[in-house]
Amino acid sequence: MFLDTIRVSTRTSLSDSFLLQRPQLILLDVVGPSWWYADITLDTVALDASQRLAVLVTDAPARRAPTICPLLDSEINVEMSNLYSTQTKARPLNMNMEELLTFYGILLASGYTTVPRRRMHWSVDDDVHNECISNAMRRNRFDEIMASLHFVDNTKITEDPFFKVRPIFTELNASYKVMPYSEWLAVDESMIRYYGHHGCKQFIRGKPFRFGYKIWSLASHKGYMHHMEPYGGRFTLLPQTRLGQGPTVVLGLAEQGEVPKGCKFYHDNLFTSLSLLDEMTKRGYGSCGTIRDNRLFDVPFTPKNEFNKLPRGTTQVLTEGEKLLVRWKDNNVVTMATNIKRHAYDQVRQPQCIKQYNEHMGGVDLHDQQASRYSITIRSKKWWWPIFAWSLNSALVNSHYFYRDVMGGTIDLLTFTRVVAQSLIKRFGTKPLNHGRRSLLAITVQDQARYDQVSHWPINTGNRFFRCRVCDKRTTYACEKCNTSLHIECFKAYHIK
Repeated sequence: MFLDTIRVSTRTSLSDSFLLQRPQLILLDVVGPSWWYADITLDTVALDASQRLAVLVTDAPARRAPTICPLLDSEINVEMSNLYSTQTKARPLNMNMEELLTFYGILLASGYTTVPRRRMHWSVDDDVHNECISNAMRRNRFDEIMASLHFVDNTKITEDPFFKVRPIFTELNASYKVMPYSEWLAVDESMIRYYGHHGCKQFIRGKPFRFGYKIWSLASHKGYMHHMEPYGGRFTLLPQTRLGQGPTVVLGLAEQGEVPKGCKFYHDNLFTSLSLLDEMTKRGYGSCGTIRDNRLFDVPFTPKNEFNKLPRGTTQVLTEGEKLLVRWKDNNVVTMATNIKRHAYDQVRQPQCIKQYNEHMGGVDLHDQQASRYSITIRSKKWWWPIFAWSLNSALVNSHYFYRDVMGGTIDLLTFTRVVAQSLIKRFGTKPLNHGRRSLLAITVQDQARYDQVSHWPINTGNRFFRCRVCDKRTTYACEKCNTSLHIECFKAYHIK
């Protein structure tokens, strides 16, 4: 489950250029599915074990602290993950809330600290060592949590193909309603990249990721995601309207998203039909989109092949009731259907409906672009993992929009992501007592310097508890270059093959 974002009024702020010194995290109680505001000080925060929320607080003065993305409800996730480990592995995971929040922080950090393999995040080699991650959680513990992470009880499985991730969409949609709706909304498809085997995997030509899970999305023209619903065939949880798939998606998102009357929807030709315009007019919504010729029926437009021969800028306009149909010759023939405005042109003789469509249609694509900038790079073979990772990135992007547009923040998405990730890691992480064995690469690199016979000098460390690498007896001497404890008598034997 996802928690909700709140704003904190404190004498704190973020640096616009880099992470602030010593960021701290506090926990605040959250009541209900909506976001709320509270004036607090660091001395009056109560740590409750019910619903909790991580909020970043910094030491710099005079501005607002940023919100954090809605995180999964820790209590339920801890319970379900521990239950799944007991059911499948016959041993308890014994995961606590602090470990889960640290786990999320490491996932977010992997979006901007990319390495070819997941385990390299914990490597002690100089070229890939990540002190922040390796000091927060042991690698084996991270693997255990990742293998047992769950959101539902598998013994209560249903026919829903997205049963395992349904709570994610439910709670995210509830949390996203905090942002006021803008006048212009975009309806489109989002794709979550996935190349494995699953019955709901789709192929959409022309998308940045052609294979994956399809998500029906409702977003503002600036990119804030208001509502989303995964496409699962007959199991798609949208109200049926008998108007076809496209109109059903638009009307269903408007109904489930509780969009207020007066908002204007922009969509492409997959969704637009004349029956959709009529229904949207009845419900008090504006609707505008490109429309396919096979949905125009008996509309007396000039045939497309003849219209394409006319000069560029030629326009043909038809009206019926509240519906306005516009055919315009640009580089190609464009046909628009709308109930928003009557026929009007701008300075270059472009119909206003086409100009507004170009300005407000790209909200879903903008959100997808932002979510993919610093997407989680840690991968899993589980079919639902790409959905979980994408939802975490999507929630983070929405939180950044909220911080920027509502709270007046100025830091960019990268800095915001780093603040959230490092705050979770440093606040809830537990530093291991010692590091594991050296990697084969580190041993190989050290051996190259061991036998080069250049600048190897014995030094007295003053510590009599070190053991010689050759004879394993105690010695106070070591090689200055190799940083290896050695007797003077064993010095030559160690440096010769």
